[in-house]
Amino acid sequence: MNVEYLVIGAGLAGATVAERIAASLGKKVLILDKRNHMGGNSYDHYDEHGILIQKYGPHIFHTNSEDVWNYLNRFTQ
Repeated sequence: MNVEYLVIGAGLAGATVAERIAASLGKKVLILDKRNHMGGNSYDHYDEHGILIQKYGPHIFHTNSEDVWNYLNRFTQ
């Protein structure tokens, strides 16, 4: 794999920058993060009982921008 861009950090900013470089510019991006997951502090997962847990505490998202809302909804249900 010929990496053209290196992004350090897979939080919201790093993941967004990497996605935009790959999708808009068609470049290959490698993302490195010290954690074993994407999403930074907004990461959540299902525990062994099937309950959705916010690993780093509750998080909430606010926006008045329809463009931001539509962009983010491309990656979630």
